[in-house]
Amino acid sequence: MKTFNLPLTIQELLSEAASTYRGKIAFTDGHNELSFEDIRWQSQRLAKHFLAMGLRNGDVLAVQLPNSIEFVIAHLAAAEIGLVFNPLSPNYRQQELTYMLRHCETKALVVSGNGGKVNFEKLAYDVKVELPLLHHILVVGEKEDERSISFSTLLDEEPAFNGEITDHTPDVDDPALIMFTSGTESNPKAVLHSFRTFVAPHLLNGKEYAMTEEDTIYSLTPLCHMFSLPMIMIGLHQGAKHYVYPDYHVEQVLETIGSEHVSFLIAAPAHLIDLLHRVEADQTTRMNLRLVLTGGTTIPAQMVKDVRKRFNCKVAAQWGMTEVCAGAFTRPDDEPSKAWETVGRACPSGEIVILNDNLEPLPVGEMGEIAFKGDCLFIEYYRNPSATESSMTNNGFFLTGDQGYLDQDGYVYFLGRSKDTINRGGLKFHASEIEEALQMHPKIHRAAVVSVPDARLGERACAYVTVRDEESFQLEEMKAFLLEKGFAIYKVPEYLEIRSELPTTPSGKISKGPLRTEARLLSCSMVGRSEKDNR
Repeated sequence: MKTFNLPLTIQELLSEAASTYRGKIAFTDGHNELSFEDIRWQSQRLAKHFLAMGLRNGDVLAVQLPNSIEFVIAHLAAAEIGLVFNPLSPNYRQQELTYMLRHCETKALVVSGNGGKVNFEKLAYDVKVELPLLHHILVVGEKEDERSISFSTLLDEEPAFNGEITDHTPDVDDPALIMFTSGTESNPKAVLHSFRTFVAPHLLNGKEYAMTEEDTIYSLTPLCHMFSLPMIMIGLHQGAKHYVYPDYHVEQVLETIGSEHVSFLIAAPAHLIDLLHRVEADQTTRMNLRLVLTGGTTIPAQMVKDVRKRFNCKVAAQWGMTEVCAGAFTRPDDEPSKAWETVGRACPSGEIVILNDNLEPLPVGEMGEIAFKGDCLFIEYYRNPSATESSMTNNGFFLTGDQGYLDQDGYVYFLGRSKDTINRGGLKFHASEIEEALQMHPKIHRAAVVSVPDARLGERACAYVTVRDEESFQLEEMKAFLLEKGFAIYKVPEYLEIRSELPTTPSGKISKGPLRTEARLLSCSMVGRSEKDNR
């Protein structure tokens, strides 16, 4: 990997950014603003408080916060002294937190103060009872428990630490980050990255995005997810301004994009579809967008075309995982069609191959499992050596479980998860094909397609959907829509289930595990419902 003298640790990056961009605004939440010098000063002050608490290199600091400046400061402070940063979704509750914090032997946890629907401070103490190694609970906002440490007070008070913070500077191969996989069907795995695998590779990606100090970043996806977390580092390195807001409201997002001259938007397809629907209704496109980066799930082709047209911007499609970071993405100067036909080509620090069932490389155009190798590949599944070993090939490629194929130029055509292949009487297709089309139906908000066991055909397809604004949606209407789109009749789901909401992972992806379980149970009640259909 060519690093071009890139910083190799976040501590180096922060020092360089403060020296280069000084008083320029680095982060804002719409009310508070911190310059590049401010963010470094506050991060170092908090890091000294961490040292005064007895935290040391290799200890795990968990943070359960929404997108916020405090999240950013905690992340950077941990990196200053080699604490292992563990961002946790605010969607987690006692069961998930207990498992994750115990697995990581977490020493300190940062949570939001009371004031929302969930009392995270109380939740932290409920969990702490079972975790003797969890010594410190830090609270952002107003705290209720006298045992808690006020995050804002730490930023205001002089640290009780008399040593040199530079004595605790981490090395490039020290552990930097633990993030848990979605874990929709079993206990989640703890993905461990070092500074070497996490920092420089993402900074290279920032150059490929053509980000500059003229850009203003706005992440709609959670900072606790690998899709958005690296934007903190990339923005610091490129001198960009970064807006961090905790809530997602479509009207507010559109207003912010326009009023704050946002030029670089990070959003999941579901966010973009929401924005398109709202813009269509309001007929307002007062925007300064240069690039929209999207991914995390299937990217509807029509959505990409509509975003380009309606927002007058470029769209970059990205494929990645917690284990591989941003494994592939389209570049701003790529042929526009690449962003709706592919998920791009390998990142500068990575290599992608397609493997068959025997783990042998496949030629261009042949479908198989996407495998990845590179400098941004994770170190291991923390405290799970068997899972680490089973996920790797003998020559160092990570088996992603995703299906796709490559073209002659190295662009990846993503088809979906291996388990999302539906085999209807020997005719196979990927659920993502149908999900992508349904996602763009004006009545549908979210859609997931799973297989239903069938005695005669082996499997049939069932579509689970949520609808917009209490719309009615019928099975025959869905079938007619998909046939009109040109789908082969065997790919059209034969069952439709309307739900008020679909289960999701903490990162916002639809969690298909519960739906597959439900579909297996539904298959019993469906016996006979499709026997007249001999398609």
